[in-house]
Amino acid sequence: MQLTQKRLKRVNIFTGRLSDSGYIGKKYVPEMLGFVYAEVFPEKETLSREQSGERTAGGATMILRADAGVKCGDLAGIFGEDPDSRVLEVTRCPGHVTVRTERL
Repeated sequence: MQLTQKRLKRVNIFTGRLSDSGYIGKKYVPEMLGFVYAEVFPEKETLSREQSGERTAGGATMILRADAGVKCGDLAGIFGEDPDSRVLEVTRCPGHVTVRTERL
């Protein structure tokens, strides 16, 4: 599958690294792994009411080159420079990789 160059968008990829929280325990801090160029298809955001209040759910589907090293659990900066999405599913095909994300 050939990706169209003019529709590719730079997406920063992050991983969670354990770090001291400054108090008790540790917390995950995003650490940048690098970036990939992807064709991004944003999904429609939905608003749902839950017991704790209203929640907005959304995400995106990305098409990457076959050699992209993205894996489940990574964070992605699709809508900005900082991590704003979590990788839920990675499907590897012979010519490309399809990645499904959810918005944080």
